[in-house]
Amino acid sequence: MSKPLRLFLLFCGLSLFAWFMYRTGWKDIQATFRALGWCSLIVLLPYAIVFSTDTLGWRFTFSPTALSNISYFVTWRVRLIGEAINSVVPSFYVGGEAAKVILLKREGVSKLIATSAAIRSKTAQSVAQSTFVALGAAVAALTLPKDQVAAKWIFALVALAGFSIVAFLFKIQKQGMVATIIKWIRKLGFKLQIVTGREEKIRELDAEIYNFYNRDRWRFRWCTLIYLGGWIFDTFEIMIVAHFLGVEVGWHHAFVIEAFIGVARGFNTLVPGALGIQEFSVVGLFALFMPEHSGLGAKYAIVRRARDAFFAVLGGGLFSFGEVTWKGMIKNT
Repeated sequence: MSKPLRLFLLFCGLSLFAWFMYRTGWKDIQATFRALGWCSLIVLLPYAIVFSTDTLGWRFTFSPTALSNISYFVTWRVRLIGEAINSVVPSFYVGGEAAKVILLKREGVSKLIATSAAIRSKTAQSVAQSTFVALGAAVAALTLPKDQVAAKWIFALVALAGFSIVAFLFKIQKQGMVATIIKWIRKLGFKLQIVTGREEKIRELDAEIYNFYNRDRWRFRWCTLIYLGGWIFDTFEIMIVAHFLGVEVGWHHAFVIEAFIGVARGFNTLVPGALGIQEFSVVGLFALFMPEHSGLGAKYAIVRRARDAFFAVLGGGLFSFGEVTWKGMIKNT
């Protein structure tokens, strides 16, 4: 992606976010956090639990011996730094993965093993999220009012697409995922200078991934299940925030809303933190599924952005201690 395009998308994201803040109003934002009070700390718990269990899932993408001398806390810290970078750098989630590879290499994990684990982790996350979105779409199609026929059909098609993506990901990982994706990108007319002369390393990477699936397939399945469980558990955050703001949200509503907030977060690849896009998506989802409490959407969007910022700052703080440099991260991408 060219620099002018990145700057344009960043400007669009900032403009959307500024418009959202203006429409919401500073008084309403203050009122939201005053209503939460010290309960704001409790709001952080669901994601903290999910992040911690997801770190365990990430460890499952390594062979049993690869992390034998690395503690859980070290991998938690490495993952926090990587996810913080992913949340603020629109690099198709590559920047943070490069940082994880660098940090793990310093802990004695080879670059090949760390890189292949990063790819397996992203594959597992994609499978889990696609499944979650498909389930959310199915719930939406079944629970929307009967008069919303068009919306029901749209969500039914989304559910079908989600399950199709899951099947596709399982298929492609057996065909040499990295080499296949690079081949497709080249067919689209994009030049990938970074892979020129590295075809042998790419084949080694694909071989390592393929061997892992054959040797430790159960570990990948556990990783995927943990990630899926995390997505599902995170729905309680919506219910907790709504409860403290005086509104009771049913679990099926929270499930659907959380599923499609995840889709909006996918724009993080284009705009840092899906800035502006996430906020308007949350407002739209609440208006669609909970029209009687549509005002809750803006309040929850504010709280969720504050939560994202808290964990990004926490990870950024660890990053700023000099464990990873931007130059080193780019070199290892």
